[in-house]
Amino acid sequence: MIDLPKDKLEAALISMLATAKNFELYPPTHPSVQLPLSKSYSLMAEIVRLSGTVTLGVVDEVLVFGGLPFYTNQVSIKELQVRLDARRISAVEIQDGLLREEYGAFIRLLTEDPAELAKFPAVSVALRQRGIEHIVAKDAREVYNNAIEAVGEVLREARLGRIPRASQAKSAVADLKRMVLHDPPAMIGLTLMKSYDNYLFNHSVNVSVLALALARGLAVPDDDMAEIGLAGLLHDIGKTLTPKSIILKPGRLTPEEWSVMRQHPVKSSEIVGQMEGVSDLVVQMVMEHHVNYNLEGYPELDLGRRPHPYSRIITVADCYDAITTMRPYQKPFHPRDAMRIMEGLSGKVIDPKYFDEFVKVLGIFPIGTLVRLDTNEVAVVVETRAETPLLPRIRVIFDPDSRPLPVPLDLDLAQLESVQGGQRTIVSTVDPLLYNVDPANYL
Repeated sequence: MIDLPKDKLEAALISMLATAKNFELYPPTHPSVQLPLSKSYSLMAEIVRLSGTVTLGVVDEVLVFGGLPFYTNQVSIKELQVRLDARRISAVEIQDGLLREEYGAFIRLLTEDPAELAKFPAVSVALRQRGIEHIVAKDAREVYNNAIEAVGEVLREARLGRIPRASQAKSAVADLKRMVLHDPPAMIGLTLMKSYDNYLFNHSVNVSVLALALARGLAVPDDDMAEIGLAGLLHDIGKTLTPKSIILKPGRLTPEEWSVMRQHPVKSSEIVGQMEGVSDLVVQMVMEHHVNYNLEGYPELDLGRRPHPYSRIITVADCYDAITTMRPYQKPFHPRDAMRIMEGLSGKVIDPKYFDEFVKVLGIFPIGTLVRLDTNEVAVVVETRAETPLLPRIRVIFDPDSRPLPVPLDLDLAQLESVQGGQRTIVSTVDPLLYNVDPANYL
């Protein structure tokens, strides 16, 4: 893969939009459509030929193409970005082998009514329905499920005594990172999708996502984010060598069993250290994720040595997901309750500075929290913002008389605050068991 000149990338973007506009003005077979399409396809095919695969998407409200951000105010670039956003296209991979017909179908998709596309469960489904195979969209749920498959393969290999390959895990983390940067509420919401049967798979992906979200809030350098995400994904791989009788034991572990359990970070780091292409920093984070802020965790470090700051990011993410997950020895705590528990652990198990940032990332009412409004309506928190922590975006699912709404009502409490007579406020959190609902199903 080579670095592509920005002017070549920009020309391809402008040509793509021009072709889309012509599709809106003329019949598909008209020369005013076919000639610009051929020119645009040639530009894109050349870029793909040189790079193998090129990604087009929007990250933090900036159009990114071929790994380069386009901060320009040029009208064509901005309009293309708006079209992608309107159709929920966060990112697509344009792959080698792209056909002219596929490319044309994708450009026509950029002219379709966004409401019609919204009827598909994911953009990837809409692309496949149109026969587009070499332009691949990855939405949040698909990225999450792919990461589950990747970590599952890694854990299975480790359980068989083999040294897993890192390539699939790295690819999964690259996608998780991209989605966390583009749409953190969607990715954080997916971490609430718990599976008791596949706990280790889900937990590994959840820790990776939460660690990436915290790293984003801490403004960690881009390259280091990928390392943090990979450490989160692999941090518990050593548990594949821990007897299930210990991992699944519903009661308190004996001293002997606890001694075996405490070995898993070392076993994890030994396995990860043998994986080709994995850095020493990732190995260190995996080793240190249970050392704790006060150094009273495990394994014990050499005198005078302190854990890497990034290891403490993994600790925070691991702690939150463990608290909010059903385990053989504990019931799951709801997001708001988990934050209260973690507040008590701040300065002991977790770094207080990182905990404060984690609260900003997840919000005072974390995504997935069930809340009661002053209208007596019950809603699920679907998005939080640091600037308005008490006024998140919510999805109302029960009316004032506790009857389920046939269609949930989406509200932005921050916007409602400025509307005369439309304001709603959160008065308390609600135990989902009281309403027999799983908030994750509404995210």
